[in-house]
Amino acid sequence: MRTRTISIRDLSPSDEEAWRDLATRSVEPNPFYEADFLVPACRYLRHGKGVVLLVAEDAGRLHACLPVRRATAPRILPAPVISSWRHPYGFLGTPLVAPERGVEAVASLLTTLTGARAWRRLVVLELIGDDGPIAAYFRRAAAELRLTVHVHTAWERAVFRCQDSADPVPPSVRRERRAKARQWRRLSGDRGDPAVVDRVQEPDASSRFLALEASGWKGRAGTALACRAKDAAFYREVTSRFRASGRLRLYSLEVGGETLAMQTDLCAGSCLFDWKVAYDERFARYGPGTQLQLRVVDLAREQGVHWIDSCSDGEDERQLRLSADHRRISTLAIGGSGRMQGPRFAVAVFLVKASRRLRGLSVSPLRRRLALSSGEQGANP
Repeated sequence: MRTRTISIRDLSPSDEEAWRDLATRSVEPNPFYEADFLVPACRYLRHGKGVVLLVAEDAGRLHACLPVRRATAPRILPAPVISSWRHPYGFLGTPLVAPERGVEAVASLLTTLTGARAWRRLVVLELIGDDGPIAAYFRRAAAELRLTVHVHTAWERAVFRCQDSADPVPPSVRRERRAKARQWRRLSGDRGDPAVVDRVQEPDASSRFLALEASGWKGRAGTALACRAKDAAFYREVTSRFRASGRLRLYSLEVGGETLAMQTDLCAGSCLFDWKVAYDERFARYGPGTQLQLRVVDLAREQGVHWIDSCSDGEDERQLRLSADHRRISTLAIGGSGRMQGPRFAVAVFLVKASRRLRGLSVSPLRRRLALSSGEQGANP
């Protein structure tokens, strides 16, 4: 097994094909680390020019991949920092890893990322699904390499299981669902029968979503996609790519000729990811965004989807109240051998956590940013 870095902005057709093949084989799905998402992200989003794909491969086939950027860390840190790439529109950082040689592939990535010399780099994996097999691969590989794994942050995210379950629904979830059912009946009584429609094949659906999002508080706060031309172009290209492969859903909650909410979902494997949601604030008393989300769960169940990732953050308690099923999302800091053992590693992790500046650190040029030494395993900087 060897490692290699690939420039995402100069991706060759053969590398893209191998990347897509890995995405279909990955033991856990993650559309945010697929080519159809990352290629547009690197083209349009901030710091995208400095991102490369680190892959573990054998005989021309990829077994693991991780988009990374090297940060110029503050001088107070006792080691350089390499982090998985995180931007405001990517809600999951679980690497793509094939199951057949998962631990071996992850060990290859970590060997390259941390460095083979005594001065170890600190590797930060942001927003990894921490209760699945890939996080277990990283812990096993780190143990084999005598590296320390520190949980930097951890929180629960709501997921919606679409298949029938014998597990009892907690009372808090039943109460929240009853409240939403009352809002739905009120909406039906005031406006007529609402309908959920998938507008994915309509040519102006992406523009309609962008306009709806910009009409509300995100537009006023300057955080809507349409507030920046490059962000809007990124959204259009991602939706175009996923539409072409039949993996885009663009649901719309409508009643009486009005669009109350829209939801952009990305399909990966047998799962669905609630990527972006927008609603018309004139209908806020009906909770249109949540109403649409709950109806999409019913539609997904009919389509054979196994579960839906809400893509919510750690502060969204409303999402946690809606579902009895959660997944653990963590940011892991990995390092700690050589001169980074014991107290030095603990201090490094503490300073990284205290500064909260990983995403804003400056990025060095591509050839310098992953300064992989010639002695590292299969390195090809």
